[in-house]
Amino acid sequence: MITCPDFTARCDEFRRPVMSPRLALLIIGYGNALRGDDGAGIRAATMIAARDSPIRVIVTHQLTPELAEDIARAAQVVFVDAYAAKEPGAKLRIERIGADDAHSVPGHHGDPARLLALVGRLGGSVPDAWVVGIPAFRFATGETISPETAQRIDEAVALFGE
Repeated sequence: MITCPDFTARCDEFRRPVMSPRLALLIIGYGNALRGDDGAGIRAATMIAARDSPIRVIVTHQLTPELAEDIARAAQVVFVDAYAAKEPGAKLRIERIGADDAHSVPGHHGDPARLLALVGRLGGSVPDAWVVGIPAFRFATGETISPETAQRIDEAVALFGE
C-alpha cells in the first residue's frame, strides 16, 4: 500500500500517465451517498466528471459485474471510495491492486480486486489498478459530508489535475 503521509507527498507512480490505444484512465467512484461520509467516493467522482477532461468517470452506488466491460477497455482504473477512519487527521490511502489480490480481500463480492479478477477470467486485459481511499468519520443517515472528509475529497480530486 502507498499511503501519502501528507498531501504534499508526490505519488509519482500513481500519477504517471499511461500510453495505450485503450482508454487511458477510468475512474470509478462509489459508496452510499445517503450515509454521510460514505458518499465520499461518489462526491469525488462527480467533481472529477464535472471538469472538461478526457478522463472517463463512472459514479455508482456499488461495484457490480457489469462494470467489467468498462474496466477491460481501460489502460488504468482508479477506484475511489470511503474508508472508516479510526483517528482524526487520517490521510488518503492510495493502494495499487491487482486481480491476484481478489483471494485475500475480505468483504462483499463487489470489491475492486474481484472485479479485476473477473475481467481476467472473461479474457479481458486487466488494467493497471489503484484504490484511493478517502477517510470517513460520520455515517449517519443523510447526505451531509463532514468537514474533515470534505477536505480529503478535495485532495483526492486534486490527484487528477485541474
